[in-house]
Amino acid sequence: MLHHIQKSIMDKLATTETKRYGELKPAELDGNVFGYHLKALLIEKYVTKSEQGDYRLTQKGKDYIVHRYENPLLQAHSIFLIAVSRDDAWLMRERLVQPLLGMTGFIHGEPIANEAIAVTAARRLHEKTGLDVDLSVQGSGLISITRGGVLESYSHAVVLTGQTDSDISITKDSTGHNFWLPASELDSATILPSCIDIISRIDKHDFTPFDFHYNL
Repeated sequence: MLHHIQKSIMDKLATTETKRYGELKPAELDGNVFGYHLKALLIEKYVTKSEQGDYRLTQKGKDYIVHRYENPLLQAHSIFLIAVSRDDAWLMRERLVQPLLGMTGFIHGEPIANEAIAVTAARRLHEKTGLDVDLSVQGSGLISITRGGVLESYSHAVVLTGQTDSDISITKDSTGHNFWLPASELDSATILPSCIDIISRIDKHDFTPFDFHYNL
């Protein structure tokens, strides 16, 4: 967390391309104290100094300004969900780590900038299961999950679907256990309810945006 003096420097730089030392330093603040905090921002690469002596925000500094007032626990995290079917069964993954330890859902991952999400998701699927499946985006929406009244997960999820005749070659790693679950057993208490609702939408070819809220 940045010191309030460091935050004030960042705020001043946020309103212009560059500023000189004298434009950043408050007149009433001791030079040694101000210099200490300015140097800290340079070391942490929030701020950069040009050969001419001007200061400006780095990309890291700009990202800080954008997200300064956000609470990461309450902001939707961007992920993709991979819904793969084989005959009348769906590919599922039991979570062996927190959050949602012990619950079962789709294999998921995070989008990567400058890469098509279907490419990222297909690679993730292969890494986790050994399966090579052509995936296509079929919609997106928000999923909020609380347990015991405490928010455990809040995501903006892009749903990708695919079909295969192949079997899983990687059944387990340190974070999860993969298996095929017959559609008739989707009502298991350990299945994340978002998976059930998403599969229902897939069956109905309903790919409109969704906003799911669950309390486990």
